Amino acid sequence: MRIRWIGGLVLFPILANVGVTLGAWWAPFLFGLAFGILQPRARIAVPFGALIGLVAWSIPLVSSDSRYGLGPTAESLAAIMGFGHQGAIPVILTLVVGLLLGLTGAWLGSAGRTVVQPAISR
Repeated sequence: MRIRWIGGLVLFPILANVGVTLGAWWAPFLFGLAFGILQPRARIAVPFGALIGLVAWSIPLVSSDSRYGLGPTAESLAAIMGFGHQGAIPVILTLVVGLLLGLTGAWLGSAGRTVVQPAISR
């Protein structure tokens, strides 16, 4: 059982990253959900689900930045949003979306697990 969730911890961010790279922006939610179902403890599942989402969205963003340079685009988007020319704000908000996708998926999986398989009373 322990090997299964440790394998998921290594494999799920990679698969979520592949999903995001292929255009499935919601992939961190699904892999966070799966990790929340596999991990019996919510206090472990939720932070690692957030990590899955953060990794899945940050790698394509860094890759795009190294290829194309996102600075002018991020600054233009920040100006449209009303933040002047602070290009870091749209980048941070983008990463927060990825983080929240993984976090909510893991939370839902963990909560669903407790509904289907209630805790053993002592």
